[in-house]
Amino acid sequence: MARTTAKAVAETVETVAEKKPAEKKPAAKKTAAKTTTRKTATKTTAKKTTAAKAAEEKKPAVNTEVYVQFWGKEVYAKDLVESVKRIWTDEMGKDASELLDLKIYIKPEDNGAHYVINGEITGFIGL
Repeated sequence: MARTTAKAVAETVETVAEKKPAEKKPAAKKTAAKTTTRKTATKTTAKKTTAAKAAEEKKPAVNTEVYVQFWGKEVYAKDLVESVKRIWTDEMGKDASELLDLKIYIKPEDNGAHYVINGEITGFIGL
């Protein structure tokens, strides 16, 4: 067996003393730090969401016009929609807010357009 010297024992004691775990901070400070981090994360997420919404609002609206050309005629889709809305309010006596769904089918072979209002009422407009 090896003999233990006083010098070896002193080195061992110093090594053990150096490896002692550091004292822990009070639990209250850790909780406060976690809460602050969560609040900051929430604020950052809210800022990103607001910025995304602002970017969407800044996009310019697309100007769309639909024309159907056939047999030397030209029909503007917006005019057909307005005509059906006029039929709904003037001829049928309904309120414009009651018009929830409108489908228009342009049929050049019939020289007109069929429409369906709110999935129930059908009609025909000559072109």
